[in-house]
Amino acid sequence: MRYFRVTTAALVLFFVSSIFGLSGCGEKQEPAKTSVVKQEAKAADTMTMAAQKVAEIPQTTAPAAEPSQAPITEERTFYDFEGDLLGWEVPSWAAGKTDHVAKEVVVSEEIASKGKSSMKVTADFPGGSWTAGLVEIQQFLDLSKYRVIRADVYLPADAPIGLKAKLILTVGENWKFVEMNGGVPLMPGEWATISASIEPGSYDWKRVIPDEEFAKDIRKIAIRVESNNKPKYDGVFYVDNVRVGR
Repeated sequence: MRYFRVTTAALVLFFVSSIFGLSGCGEKQEPAKTSVVKQEAKAADTMTMAAQKVAEIPQTTAPAAEPSQAPITEERTFYDFEGDLLGWEVPSWAAGKTDHVAKEVVVSEEIASKGKSSMKVTADFPGGSWTAGLVEIQQFLDLSKYRVIRADVYLPADAPIGLKAKLILTVGENWKFVEMNGGVPLMPGEWATISASIEPGSYDWKRVIPDEEFAKDIRKIAIRVESNNKPKYDGVFYVDNVRVGR
């Protein structure tokens, strides 16, 4: 019996010591809790300062604009080819390039999309590789009042299927060459209208999204008819009614 009591007393003493020991551990951990609180407060202060610095950075980039979806109700024709090429030509820089195949331009009364005459372009697409017949005019224009640029292209009825046409602009002080994202298929015996938005935010141009300055400084307008490996075609196409709209 005495052995049992001693053992019981020892156990009681052990549990009491354990309780006080745990209490002591809690008191020793208090500084750690204080340290965590301080770290959290410091982190919060850092985030607040970072947010303030970001807010102080001047916002120089305006939100991206989007072209208007309203219908075009007014057009102005710049080049109608009524008796005159008005400066359009096969450019001299293309003459020595094997992949540029336009040969000659003349005014023709054979067909027109508007009026009595159009620009007739002679070209020889050999097939087997990418080639293009390009005609252009160099003229400084401010088209910022307008939303689209358009032109009509005609392929004779005996021409093959597969040719495409696109508009190309040269813009700004650096004479940046900007072409349409995709070409418009030309159907033999039919007029096709190629059209591209020149408004800020337009996605009609390859690797360029126009800004507010884009249409203010147009330096060249070009029309390019392309054969992508095929078809082969030695003949003519017609261009008429190069215009803008709003």
